[in-house]
Amino acid sequence: MTVHNNKTVPINWIGDTEKYILVPRLQRKRVVKKVKRLIKVKGACYFTKGVPYKLIDFIYRAVVRLGLKERKLIFSRGSVRVKGRPTSNIVDVYELDWDLGTSIIIPLKRRYDSIQNFTVAGRTYPVRLIEIMVLSGLLRLVHGDKSENWRSAKAAAIITRGWGEMAQDAPPPVSRSD
Repeated sequence: MTVHNNKTVPINWIGDTEKYILVPRLQRKRVVKKVKRLIKVKGACYFTKGVPYKLIDFIYRAVVRLGLKERKLIFSRGSVRVKGRPTSNIVDVYELDWDLGTSIIIPLKRRYDSIQNFTVAGRTYPVRLIEIMVLSGLLRLVHGDKSENWRSAKAAAIITRGWGEMAQDAPPPVSRSD
């Protein structure tokens, strides 16, 4: 681990950590606490082994832009279920017990290099699906009152057109263009 004695820290610096946390998981229709090992840290964001380095930088920059820098966020890879069925198109976001922070589980089935073409406001852009999923999950923490479709469209608009889209009330029309 590199120690930075002065106040300037490179933005792409990712620190090492050795912490463990109990994360509730649903197994056979009952909640079981699993021990997760946190090995990387950037700000107040902690990451398990399966999170790619490039995604760590993306997540940290999004956390700073969304104003979630003071909130403890734990990112891990695992199975995500919606209504009891496994899915690979959405992240699981929930608050941990004892004010330990917020756990965000990214589906293992979704690869980082999985790219899909999206049409945003009439133009087609190639976008990593995992980035849209993670940004949509972070938007849930900021805009919990909005629907999943709104958050996904807003995430796609932010990734393709820039952070200026956060100032807009409604996202532009977004669709997949296969």
